[in-house]
Amino acid sequence: MKKLEAVRNDRIEFATSRPSGSQFATLDRRVVITGPPELVELSVAGELQVLDQLVALLKDPERAWAAVVLLAAMTRREEKIADNYSAIPDQWWEAFGKTAYERWSKWLEENRGKLVWNSEKQAFVERVD
Repeated sequence: MKKLEAVRNDRIEFATSRPSGSQFATLDRRVVITGPPELVELSVAGELQVLDQLVALLKDPERAWAAVVLLAAMTRREEKIADNYSAIPDQWWEAFGKTAYERWSKWLEENRGKLVWNSEKQAFVERVD
């Protein structure tokens, strides 16, 4: 997928904001991709196979930060971590990046069959049967 070429640590742009209805300005943070345009599109496309491709990029230190920010935006997981390290992504690699692939691949494997895109939340959520 051509858009995945833009998943690079030096290109990702994002902001965090308080989710609608949250009473906690700093505890609840939602990651929103703001650039480049191809990553904005990718983050809201709702394509499950993109999660697999982003998880694979977690092995590459030059792309892992951007991949995890996209994963956070698309799944609402680890958003607070992305928020905390937004100004210091190199320190994220030392603290969380080296284990990100194992952590995310395990989560995706355990939850793949339950994930559905919620266009209202602009995120994958677990389907409740």
